[in-house]
Amino acid sequence: MGVDNAVIVRRRRTAAPLVVDCDLCVVGSGAAGSSTAIEAARLGRRVMLVDGAPTVGGQATGAIIDTFCGFYSNGPRPELLTFGIAEEIVRDLTASGAMARIEGRRNTIILYYRHTALQRWIEDALADAGVETITGALPTAIDREGTRLRALRATTRYGEVVVRATTYVDATGDAALAWTAGLAVQEPATETVYGSQNGIVRGIDVAALAAAGGPEAIRRRVVEKAHAYGLERRDAFVYVLPDSDQALVNMTHLRTPLDPLGASRMVIDGHRRLDRAFAFLQAEFPQIFGAAVIDRYGLPGIRQTRWIKGRYQLSVDDVRAGTRFPDAVARCAWGIELHNREDEVHWEGFGDGHVHYVPYRSLVHAEVDNLLAAGRCIDADVLALSSVRVMGPCIAMGVAAAHAADLAGGGALADVDPEALRRRVGRNLGDA
Repeated sequence: MGVDNAVIVRRRRTAAPLVVDCDLCVVGSGAAGSSTAIEAARLGRRVMLVDGAPTVGGQATGAIIDTFCGFYSNGPRPELLTFGIAEEIVRDLTASGAMARIEGRRNTIILYYRHTALQRWIEDALADAGVETITGALPTAIDREGTRLRALRATTRYGEVVVRATTYVDATGDAALAWTAGLAVQEPATETVYGSQNGIVRGIDVAALAAAGGPEAIRRRVVEKAHAYGLERRDAFVYVLPDSDQALVNMTHLRTPLDPLGASRMVIDGHRRLDRAFAFLQAEFPQIFGAAVIDRYGLPGIRQTRWIKGRYQLSVDDVRAGTRFPDAVARCAWGIELHNREDEVHWEGFGDGHVHYVPYRSLVHAEVDNLLAAGRCIDADVLALSSVRVMGPCIAMGVAAAHAADLAGGGALADVDPEALRRRVGRNLGDA
């Protein structure tokens, strides 16, 4: 049997980029971006989803967060606050055994999920909705004409890409689209907001952990002895994956710089911090973790870095007061959770029945007509953002961004009728 000879090829310096036209270009494929893309495609729009990672899912899958926060209200009988793909994910992952409820923590329900199951769910949902994805694509420039973005230019290892869209959504988490376009963005003036390096530990003795008092016993030991092991964070925790010998370890704090060298160093630093946390677990709980190994290091978990300058800045006073805006598009009951110290977390929880809202104006960029933000880069002050950046409201913001783009019909996003938008997203506001 013969084998064809190889053919020598060379990259042409003047190779034309791949040009794609669409109704909506979403940059960032995490909870907010995937929600936006799926919802818009189901509305019949042609959607391009662009992400710099080689796979979709964002931090929800890559950083091994593995917990959904902000889905439920507070109190003894929490209720689901966010619908859209949030409801579908809860239904499907629960039915497949890939999701469990953690009840009582933070006076609400936190959902534990297997990140591999969520990864596949997002991939299939995007494909089924007809969303086109371009992964491994880093924005290099944005073409602007007056107050409108005209094209996103990105580079991939396989060539240049130009996405020409009617509307753009920045769901990158750090306002990368707005930043690349040269638009106004914001950073914390004084606070350092820390991220986390999570990982999966395999081979734990689950029975020994239960006998020792469960994850709460580990948390107490961290408070007592973290300093002796060089652990910066004192409020760390461990979640055991249901029906397995594996646990999610969330015991670190790390700086999350936005410069290229700092971001690269952060990855190695995060791995070293998780190693120290694992050494603590093995030394202090040898019966539980003595035979265990670190199975996987997640990508750095980044909480807050940079956000857009919107038409309105959501304030911590709005959050505490539960202000319901005329243009509200999402609601949340999660507390103010600011990771502004290496050793501790500032937590301000809310009582039973408390709900606060995100206004549409905080999603609309102040300087252009066709750019929305969704997720943790909307306009909010540092404390307010620390509450609404969690998965539940991020998914709700994605739903709102999709419907706003649909209602705008190519016009200015700031002119979308808030009442018409509210009718479309009413379930996420408790109206239906």
